[in-house]
Amino acid sequence: MNTKEKILEKAQELLLEKGYGNVSLTDIAAAVNISQPALYKHFKNKADLWELLAFNWLDAMLADLFPYKVDPKKSRSETIHDWFWTLASAKHAAYKAEPVMFKLYAEYLSTKPELVERHMNDLIDSLGAVSGMTDRQEKRCLIGLFSRFHHPMFADFWDEHTQDDFERTWKFVEPYFNTKTIL
Repeated sequence: MNTKEKILEKAQELLLEKGYGNVSLTDIAAAVNISQPALYKHFKNKADLWELLAFNWLDAMLADLFPYKVDPKKSRSETIHDWFWTLASAKHAAYKAEPVMFKLYAEYLSTKPELVERHMNDLIDSLGAVSGMTDRQEKRCLIGLFSRFHHPMFADFWDEHTQDDFERTWKFVEPYFNTKTIL
C-alpha cells in the first residue's frame, strides 16, 4: 500500500470515529506517521482529500453501474429498469452495510453541490450508455423520478416495501419506453 492509499485508509477510519467535521489534517498525518506538510505531496488540501475519499467510496458502492453490463437478451425497457434497480439496491446495500460511512458521505456531498453535480453527470452518462437516450435533460428528469429509491435523503424510508414501491413506480414509467423511440 502506498502512502496516498494509507492516508485515505486512515482518513476513512478517523471519519468513522469522529465525523468529517472533527478530523484535521494533523490527525490524519499523525495516524499515518508522517508530517502534515507531507500530506500536501498527495493532496492539495483537506477538501481534495475528502473529495477523493467520498468518490472512491461512491465508486466502490456503484461499481456495477460504471460500466453497467447490458444483457443483450433483454429489451431496452428491461435494461433501463435493471439499471435503476442496480442503482437503488447498491445504495440500499451500502446504507445497510456501512450506515456510518453512508451518512458521512451523504452529509459531505450535501455541502458540495459541485460534487453532487459530478455524481449526477456520471449517472446521466451511464444511463445514456445503456439506454441509447441522448437528451441529457430527459435522462436527468428520469433519474429524478427515481430519487426516492437512491437519494440518501430518503435512506431512512428504505424498508421491506422499497422494492415493491420501486416496481409500482416502474409500472408508471415503463409504457414510455415501450412506445418511444430513443431520444
